[in-house]
Amino acid sequence: MNTFRHIAIIVAGGKGQRMQSRQKKQYLELAKIPVLTRTITVFDSHEKICDIILVVPEEDRKFCRETILEPFCFTTPIHLVAGGIRRQESVFNGLKKACKISPDLNKTMVLIHDGVRPFIGKTLIDDCIEKAILNGACIPAVKITDTVKKVLEGQKIVKTLDRDSLYKAQTPQVFRLDLVLKAYAHAKATSFAGTDDASLMEHAGLSVFVTKGSLFNIKLTTPEDLFLAGYLLKPL
Repeated sequence: MNTFRHIAIIVAGGKGQRMQSRQKKQYLELAKIPVLTRTITVFDSHEKICDIILVVPEEDRKFCRETILEPFCFTTPIHLVAGGIRRQESVFNGLKKACKISPDLNKTMVLIHDGVRPFIGKTLIDDCIEKAILNGACIPAVKITDTVKKVLEGQKIVKTLDRDSLYKAQTPQVFRLDLVLKAYAHAKATSFAGTDDASLMEHAGLSVFVTKGSLFNIKLTTPEDLFLAGYLLKPL
């Protein structure tokens, strides 16, 4: 029997510089609904998610409450938390809130997700949770099929990488709360800055497993991503 409590931590602190928009990318609308609202909706509708922690810039909290949350009548408890300067600090603020919500750390699973990945599906969330319960940590990842080149400054190719063992990491990255807290403590003690939460686990010598990700689970970063997202919303 699954006795874990599942808490989603949605991180939405991006500035959207690569999106080339005055509006932050997480607040841009897709078919009249903000991207961030669409992301929250997926976790709000999932029966295993007990709480949602929404991490946003301090100056955006009022805007998020009035524009992203209140008009859409979510039923899962949502806790607004101020982010930090870097994503790593923002996630840690979310983790500290999760500890207050669920002090039984080794019986709590946190699902750390990018606020600008609104096309995450229920099945993928279930797969990540199931494997994380078995192993302590699991992330979705997509096997790279393109030929990958290592290129140095000056645009000179150094080598072609062996793609057989290369994967693109996605979110939600799911961890047992006590384990990911150990990873964050080790990262702070060693002044390590990771590119995602799994990299902090790896740096601390903690195992992370993968489950098959989805090509539809795109991160909206550029105008081209937003264009593609519009097509993904269209019925087949």
